[in-house]
Amino acid sequence: MEGDNKVAQGVKELIYSKYINTDLKENKGENKLALVLEYLKRDLIAADFKWSLFISATHSFRYDSCLRPFPSMYLKDDVKDIDLMKEDIFKIPALTHLVKFLKDSEKYQVEASTIDLLYWVLIQQKEPTLKSIPNSEFDNVLKLVQSELFARRPDYIFKVEYCRESMMERTWTSIKENNETLFAYHGSRLENFHSILNFGLQNKNTLFGQGIYLSSELLVALPYSQNGCGWGKSLIGPELGVVALCEMIDHPTINCQSRDGSTDKSRTETEDSVVGEVPHKFYLVPNSDLVRVRYLLVYSTTPPYMHNQLESRTFFGWLKKHKSATVLFAYITMLASVGVSIWLKPTNIFNYFTK
Repeated sequence: MEGDNKVAQGVKELIYSKYINTDLKENKGENKLALVLEYLKRDLIAADFKWSLFISATHSFRYDSCLRPFPSMYLKDDVKDIDLMKEDIFKIPALTHLVKFLKDSEKYQVEASTIDLLYWVLIQQKEPTLKSIPNSEFDNVLKLVQSELFARRPDYIFKVEYCRESMMERTWTSIKENNETLFAYHGSRLENFHSILNFGLQNKNTLFGQGIYLSSELLVALPYSQNGCGWGKSLIGPELGVVALCEMIDHPTINCQSRDGSTDKSRTETEDSVVGEVPHKFYLVPNSDLVRVRYLLVYSTTPPYMHNQLESRTFFGWLKKHKSATVLFAYITMLASVGVSIWLKPTNIFNYFTK
């Protein structure tokens, strides 16, 4: 452990000594570039997903409402310079390549504005944090909700962790003390999740009344989570769909059908409902203080098992897969080029035609 810390510190010192832009210095002398590198190394897939959510909000035509919070360095006289931010986003390579660049700062240079933006998204927006869940633990997560209908298994699952001392978490804990909790799903467009993670789920006004809609069936939530455009360089795919697995407090103000088989109808209909009772399998939560996002289920148009297949279909993917053949081909090409260059000497050509 001590050795790892020394290596990490050495990386920070190396990068700091080579990357002299003073805009990257923290008030305490810490280096944003080194901190971004350490963050990426800790959980690259989770960092990639968090960045993809930010990108999706950025490219939404509703970015004024989706991109909350907004990076302050792109605010000029209270005007959001979204075009300048998109220019900086375009400069950022795939995160696997970025890790390589940041490790070898003598060879590669990274613009300060791009590091500032990555630092703001990945580190400065520190709550909540995302943690990738291994595939072997997917069933344990999905068992939190007792669903009856079959639904497609997610390609990725990320755990959402909050700081216990945050105002939102303390409010949740105080309400939860005398109430049980249960889990349910909430579907939303990809572009909304940057804001959802930072501000919680927001009320919607529909036919059954105003509130946050959840369902005990993943199959019911999925249609509300249609695939949206994320980041074209993402490790998990450029198009994603996300369903939030939420924990909610079983508070009397939540509207739902009876779950114990009783005929009690006191919680089945809201005062502002237009069409009557809340349907079976649905929960209508009156405010965000009663619900917390615990996991994000992610569906990709290019799921994990396809990444290697897609890569192998490309020319560079073939070269990577057939290294021995590539080396042999390169050697033969070199010999052939040497032979051709010798034959093409003027003296050789003259001798050939004057024999």
